[in-house]
Amino acid sequence: VVLDPNNGDVLAMLSGPGYDANLFVPKLRSKDWNRIRNNPGKPLLNRAVAGVYSPGSTFKPITGLAAATVDPAAIYAVYDSPATFQVGRRIIRTRGHGKVNMREALEHSANVYFFKTALEHGWESIAEQALAVGLGRKTGVEVDFERSGLVPDANWQTKTGHGGWTDGDTCNLAIGQGCLAATPLQMAMLTATIANGGTLYRPRLLQAYREPADEFYTPAPGRRVGKMNWSDDALNVVRGGMHDVIMNKKGTGRKAAVKGLTFAGKTGTAEYGIKSEGKKHTWMIAFAPFNDPQYAVAFLIEDGVSGGSTVGPRMKILMQGLFEKMKREGRVQRLEPFQVSNFKLQVSSSKGGVS
Repeated sequence: VVLDPNNGDVLAMLSGPGYDANLFVPKLRSKDWNRIRNNPGKPLLNRAVAGVYSPGSTFKPITGLAAATVDPAAIYAVYDSPATFQVGRRIIRTRGHGKVNMREALEHSANVYFFKTALEHGWESIAEQALAVGLGRKTGVEVDFERSGLVPDANWQTKTGHGGWTDGDTCNLAIGQGCLAATPLQMAMLTATIANGGTLYRPRLLQAYREPADEFYTPAPGRRVGKMNWSDDALNVVRGGMHDVIMNKKGTGRKAAVKGLTFAGKTGTAEYGIKSEGKKHTWMIAFAPFNDPQYAVAFLIEDGVSGGSTVGPRMKILMQGLFEKMKREGRVQRLEPFQVSNFKLQVSSSKGGVS
């Protein structure tokens, strides 16, 4: 899904595998219908609006922004992010990253950093910010069969028989796992909101309309539906971390980098099903160019290896095409060199701290 972050326009929306729509005209033959309907790839499912998936680490920017709404100093916190982390009696094994701040944690996708951030500042603000940015409800895009996804909370957990909310649930939510579920369109909308500085739009497919008897089209109004309460400092840190995901040599999204184009993103690898089977849906979100966003993208590939290795090279192809389009249309001349702002941080205790 590709959106214009400045007004919510849907510029591209692709779901694959697809099918030949010409088969339906003038009349669909029963053998063609059975072939489409029984295809294990489910080509009739519009994954862009009706496929719901755990967003994985593409959700981490919301965790960081949510913590900053509770405590503005959260963006400066430094936590040790080792390769193992104990929650209750469970030992979580992940990649270790040492002592990192929020920007570095986004660049390297440090799970333990976001576990500690969420446990320190509470799951409630994360769920609240996720709902505010459009997750957990239909976007209202002009397409049938859209699904709302899910932002779980303690009340939902109790009603559905999952038991009381635990620290493990908080950690799952912090990294976009567990029962959290979103569509690619919702994740593109989240990305667009971060890209434009916090304005939430309803995605718009229809640009203009007219009655049959009318001669001229009437432009469909833009649909601004909200403004997030994110501070400039919090946005700068989160957007800076997303910049480093793509532009730094050790960023998880470095395989998506395009020569001459400065942009930002976040990779995600969401486990599902039985853990021993190792099934993963792979994600990447991105916005470009960094300092003048004109595109916001959500890219999902089912049953991939990882967001960086599976989606990254494909995102590179997409971004190269968008970059060439901008150059042909003279839209890169207004771009100024990007300057990365740095924060001086001091390592604190395991509870985090600021300087």
